[in-house]
Order: sequence, then C-alpha cells, then structure tokens
Amino acid sequence: MRRLLLLFIVTELAYSSCREGFTLINNECRGKYVTMEIPFNQALNTTIDKCNEILGQPVIIHDEKDEKYWEPFTVYSNPLFPLGLMCNSVTKMWEWVDGSAVDYKPPTYAPALDQDCTTGFCTWLLKTNPTYDWTYGSCSNHNINTFEIYCSIPLRQPIPSSDGCDNFEDDSDDGLCYQVGGIAESWTDAQMICKKLGANLASIHNQQENSFVRRLAVSKGAVNGVYLGATMSGKGQDFGWVDGTDWDFTNFYPGFPMPGIGDCIAMDTTTTAGQWINIDCTEKLPVACVRQGRAIVDPSCSTDPGVEGTIITSPGFPYIASMPCDFFLTADVGKIVELEIILLEANPFYDYLVIHDKFLGGDMIANLTGILSNVTYTSTSNLMRVSWEPNGGVNVKGLAMIFRGV
Repeated sequence: MRRLLLLFIVTELAYSSCREGFTLINNECRGKYVTMEIPFNQALNTTIDKCNEILGQPVIIHDEKDEKYWEPFTVYSNPLFPLGLMCNSVTKMWEWVDGSAVDYKPPTYAPALDQDCTTGFCTWLLKTNPTYDWTYGSCSNHNINTFEIYCSIPLRQPIPSSDGCDNFEDDSDDGLCYQVGGIAESWTDAQMICKKLGANLASIHNQQENSFVRRLAVSKGAVNGVYLGATMSGKGQDFGWVDGTDWDFTNFYPGFPMPGIGDCIAMDTTTTAGQWINIDCTEKLPVACVRQGRAIVDPSCSTDPGVEGTIITSPGFPYIASMPCDFFLTADVGKIVELEIILLEANPFYDYLVIHDKFLGGDMIANLTGILSNVTYTSTSNLMRVSWEPNGGVNVKGLAMIFRGV
C-alpha cells in the first residue's frame, strides 16, 4: 500500500521535483541532459533547443560559486561542455541566453569575452583547454565534436488552483474533486488511501457524477472497473456511502446487487453507462476518490499533535515552505515511532529537516536537506520530534510525511 500511497501523493502534487539525474542547487535543477555529436558552429543553438525540451536553459554562471559547481563536470578534451553565452546582435556584447549580463568572469578566459562580438552562432566552452577557464570557439568551425549538454531548470513554486481541486479533477457543477489511481489490495485498503489524501472513496448522487467518474477512470487507464465508496457492512441488506451522504441514486446492472457475491460496490468502466455491481471486498481494483474543493488559507504551524497514519505537512505545503514548524509525534507506550518521508524538498544547505529521538534530550536521528522521498526513520522510544527549519524556503515545496507506531 505504501507504493500506491506514494503514487497518489505524486498524482496529488502533479509536479515532480528534479528530473532523474538532476540535482537541486540554488532553486534550480542542474544536470546532464544528453551527449551528442554536433558541428561546432551549431553547438550553441543545439544546446538551447535541447534544454528547451525540458523547460531548461544552458549553463549560466554568475559567480564563483556557480563556476566551482560546474568545473568538476568538465575535462580538457572531448566531450566538450558548452556554456550559455551568446552575442547580442544589437549591442555587440556577449550576454547569457536568458538576457542577463556577464557579471562574472573566471580568472582566465579567452580575450574575445572583452571584445565586441559579431554573431550569435559561436560557442563558448567551459574548461576545454588548460589555458583558459572559458574558451571561445570559431564560428567557421564546422567540424563535428562530442558535446555533453548540461542544463539548468528553474524550480517553480506550484500555484493553488482557483477551483480548490489542485490536481484532483474538478467536476465544476457540484464543487467536488475526483481522482482515480492505481490498484488497491481491497476495498478497505482503497478507502484508507483516499482518507490519507483527505478524501473518501467516491459516492455518486446523480448521472452526471457517475459519467464524470467513469470518464476520469478511463482517462487514467482504469478500464476494468473501480471501487466506489459503498458497502453493505452494518447496513443490513441496504448499501450506504462511506462518507455518510444520502443513498439517493443507483446505477446497478439489472439483477444487481446479487445476494451472496459480495458486500462492496464497483463501477464497470468497460461500457459508457458505468453501471454498478456488488463484488467481494477483497478484490483488487483501482481507487476512485472524492473530496470537497479546498479553500486557500494562510499557512500556520498547527498546535495539534500529529495523528498516526495520516499525512502531515509543513505549513503551506506545497505552495509555501518558508514557515518553520515542530511536530511532536507519539506512539503507544511500548512501541517506537516509524516516520516515513513521503516527500522532502528543501534548498540544499539552506533548509533542513531535523529529526530527534524524544521531545527533549534525545539523540539526533537525522539532519536532512535537498530532495528525498520514500525513506524511513525510527526512534528508540515512543516519542519523536521532527523540526522543519527553512532558511527562506524559496521555490521548494517543503515536507510531507506519515508516521505509525511499531
């Protein structure tokens, strides 16, 4: 179930942090995108185009710290490392591809950097020969070379959706938000996953909602049915919705519900009618969740104790990460606290998540920064203190976690 829950969290956020192979540095994701054989005089334009494919830009260096970061990725031979320097055809001055000025120069560089430029199609290289830190390549060089294309992708803070659904899907006519995800082990498992997202298994009250859930399920690849939020358990021979809403609409196949085959309800998504059948509650099926749209509120650090088995987030997650907060987690006496970091996104060496055994006087379990997901830490007692300590929390999401007593 943990893997499915993590899948739902990613779906709920609908934006990832850095792509695989890239590292979060100074509010941007940095890494090598591709290695290519390119004619030298086309290297800059090709680098720009390739970085644009991933919403990034070529390497830009504005200070010595940036220079020192990128230097270890280069060698004094092939493959070559192109920089994002280009010629401004109006001012005849070199500038970075994002239009920013060349406000930093390394200790050694080709003299052309201080001279008027004549074209935007030449290529600057980082640490290509022992003479210069930045080397200028001739525009008339048509030889094919191997280039390693590195890119920087600005990390953008997500923006809350106006409908309050974020990345659940909005059925605009009823103010409800729906999502369909991967296969749950049982109906109980499916409802638990929805609850951890602040939702319930979907209840349906009219034909429009029924059609919306069916279309959403098919669009998410759930073409062989989904669990709905109704059971017969505790209701005698009558079904009821798990969210407590009225049982005021049904869409059963003729002859259903059928006695003796199961106490849970699923929607058949193989046909456009989206009709229902009752099934055994241990069947494995995708999950359809529903919740109300969320109002946008100012972030605050809750004074309530963390609740075992529910998702806990830093204030403002995932839209704001600048507010510090301490979380005091408690398991039953005789158990220890097992903490799972669903997602940590913090600016490396600026924002930290500090985990201590006990509330005071215990050992530090971990001091975390950067990007982490799906990692687990345990205490030695039934108490754990988790401290979100941002130093600005700029353009990062913060923390989402869950804990349990074991």
